Amino acid sequence: MQLNLPILGQLQGRRSILIAGMGGGFDIFCGLPIFLQLRQLGFNVHLANFSFSDLEAASNLHYLGDTVYGVPSLPRDPEFVPSHSPIDATQVALFQRYSPFIYFPELYLAEWFRQTYGEPLTVWAFLRSGVKPLLASYRRLVQHLSVDAIILIDGGVDALVQGDEAEIGTLVEDSISLAAVNQLHEVPTKIVACIGLGAERDMHYPHIFQNIASLAESEILLGTCSLIKQMPVYQAYAAAVHWTQSRIYQDPSVINSSIISAVEGYFGDYHLTSKTEGSKLDINPLMSLYWFFDLVGLAEQHLLLEPLLETEHLREVVQWVHTLRANLPIRPRLR
Repeated sequence: MQLNLPILGQLQGRRSILIAGMGGGFDIFCGLPIFLQLRQLGFNVHLANFSFSDLEAASNLHYLGDTVYGVPSLPRDPEFVPSHSPIDATQVALFQRYSPFIYFPELYLAEWFRQTYGEPLTVWAFLRSGVKPLLASYRRLVQHLSVDAIILIDGGVDALVQGDEAEIGTLVEDSISLAAVNQLHEVPTKIVACIGLGAERDMHYPHIFQNIASLAESEILLGTCSLIKQMPVYQAYAAAVHWTQSRIYQDPSVINSSIISAVEGYFGDYHLTSKTEGSKLDINPLMSLYWFFDLVGLAEQHLLLEPLLETEHLREVVQWVHTLRANLPIRPRLR
């Protein structure tokens, strides 16, 4: 059973597709089912992520230049025994050859892929920054991989926030990625995909639905499709998330855990990981749904992007968002 991607028409004839997590952290895992499905269909696809990892402190990475690094799967080591149990002391030592820290989703994803498919994988990672350095890094990677299509992946729906909503979630990293990729005029196909609707806090979802309706009216919405548990690409994605979250010291992803819970048929206050115990979750079937949008059209609807284009550092973006929000008429809450 295949993932029925509604964007195959937009990707037809594209030679090199980059799937990139736009909000950082585990967003790239949300792109894994799309990556695997496109591979099965014969597309040349690559993975990248706006990273929360301390890439500058890591070793043995492929430094491409500017602020972009290639994170390879680990080399075979005679002391390393692939395991689905939590990471042991040998594995910790092996990972620390690459990084002095354990939180490293890009490295875990690359290693899971090698263990599962028996082939190496490089997950490209961008240092957290403002828009200008990220744009330069994207340009370097686009040239290196001959990219002619980009799919930005958002775990959650921060990418759909326009700026005047009653609550805006954690839109900073998503806005940086959206602003940077929107400037890549040399890339003819640019798409945003969101999954995990309802998994985020500090979000007024009636305004998000209002935004989606407006995007549909403007023909910026490109379609939807669902993950279901019979799909091999979903099963691989769930295995990758479970394996990564079972590594000792690795902080679980609330959004990916919520997506898996929804696909598996759980509803309401169900907790896949102990991280969310003590809080109230609202697992629902909409979390399993991918929403696809034309990136250029989505960027045009965003009210905060233009002043971000000259930013160098993340803190500048945070300051700009705070300043711009203070001067915007905020929409009243909807029931």
